[in-house]
Amino acid sequence: MKVLFLYPNHEGYFRCPVGLTLIMTVVENAGHDVKLFDTTFMNSDDNQDNSKREEAGLVKPVTLDNYFNKKSTSEIESEWIQFVEDFKPDLIATTIVEDAYTYAHRLLGLAKSVHDVPVVVGGSMPTVVPRVMIENPNIDYLVEGEGEVAFKELIDALMKDGDVSQVANLWYQENGVTKNTGLVKYLDMDEIPFQKLDFWDDKHFTKPYDGELRVTGFFEGSRGCMHKCHYCINRAFQVFQEEAGKVRRNKSPRRIIDEVKAIHKERNFNLIMFTDDNFLGRQPRELDEFFKLWKEEIDLPYWINTCIETVNDHNLPQLKASGCVGIAIGLETGSDWVRRNLLLKGKMDNKFYMEKFALMAKYKIRSTANNMLGIPGEYEEDFFETIKLNKQIRELDPELTSFDVSFMAPYMGTVIHNISLDMNLIEPHTEPGFRGMSKAKITMRHEPTMRNPCMSKEKTMELHDDFMKYVNGEKEIPERFLADDPERRFADSDEIYELYEKYKSGPIPIDPVLVVPAPVTFIQPVKKK
Repeated sequence: MKVLFLYPNHEGYFRCPVGLTLIMTVVENAGHDVKLFDTTFMNSDDNQDNSKREEAGLVKPVTLDNYFNKKSTSEIESEWIQFVEDFKPDLIATTIVEDAYTYAHRLLGLAKSVHDVPVVVGGSMPTVVPRVMIENPNIDYLVEGEGEVAFKELIDALMKDGDVSQVANLWYQENGVTKNTGLVKYLDMDEIPFQKLDFWDDKHFTKPYDGELRVTGFFEGSRGCMHKCHYCINRAFQVFQEEAGKVRRNKSPRRIIDEVKAIHKERNFNLIMFTDDNFLGRQPRELDEFFKLWKEEIDLPYWINTCIETVNDHNLPQLKASGCVGIAIGLETGSDWVRRNLLLKGKMDNKFYMEKFALMAKYKIRSTANNMLGIPGEYEEDFFETIKLNKQIRELDPELTSFDVSFMAPYMGTVIHNISLDMNLIEPHTEPGFRGMSKAKITMRHEPTMRNPCMSKEKTMELHDDFMKYVNGEKEIPERFLADDPERRFADSDEIYELYEKYKSGPIPIDPVLVVPAPVTFIQPVKKK
């Protein structure tokens, strides 16, 4: 079978997507003819991944002019149509995140207009809102959850007799009736094949890092996260996919080392980035084994994401000795009240975060504090607490601390999306395949995509653009935000806080029906006396 994969990367992110690469690997390993159409470096969007962050002082500037061959929207579409006509695939497949859904929908529709073959989609968005997306007329099959097994089974069924009723993790429509085959157990991570990277050209492995362009390999050491944060899609996996088993799973240290070693021989990486949500979230003995094997057999600099509670005096010296050059931490907010009540980030407070960032500075490991702005229910006072905390972290070691700030985005399948619908904080789509999705361009980088009843869009934009000026001391924090005790309580009748309580157990699936939102009111803070 000839399978055409589409990578609708409309933001120009410099990343070789592990999930899509694995599915292409599985298909090619099964003996099928695989081709890829990738929009990463032809994209016409002027807001590439780093430009806005460079302007805001969040990252060091690098020259990327030679990497992009920007084309107009019509040029990209014409090239895509020609690619489809020349290859004449038997199946078209793509991975979809919400940021790229509208873009992917457009390209899939164009493909079907010239070569009407089945289309299958997978990825994070299809996994959390399959009942919404299966209504899309440009989608024939939808894979919910992990696709390594399901995708191969789907191709086998289509080649045999077209009966897909026994294919794992599948959604489809038959005679106007939506059907799904149920979830199979999550995979053993050690059974997943090594990635094949020859689908991608060299530019995909050149990523800006600390003001330099590094030949970077992307690998996963684990899947899933057991935290219950209101803004994160991992919570939806926990709630909606309970039947699939344990969400959080690790590859063994030996398996990680073998894959990196094998692929490094082909690409000659000088930096490895692990895509895990919580790389250090495993047993200490496993980490000890990883550090030892990495130093002995790989000995390359690497970068990780992890949760703040996992860094300690035991693993930090080993991280440093084994070659870890950076740790990204989801700080999100400097307001303890927001952290506990709006984000559901557990019992950690600012003192705890400072202790952990001080440890990373002590062991001379670069840290990146990732922050959020525009949380529904967050006041200007709250974000100045975030600024103050980041400023304190900066003072630990200005050379080893870096920062990022993003706008909260109401991704479908999250508690925040439920709240945004209930309070009319987004304007939702109503047409089939998109019902409940925000009409705004979902992005965490460029501008707010949801209303916050506690802070205007203009003020939110201003705080975002000036964030690093405050952190670096170029702008002084106004006197009224310097109080030692900023905690406030709000009127008991404020609907938004009731909604956070309502959804504390997790998000509610969005059915493909018109959501009638409630009117929004601007909440005024009640100062603590």
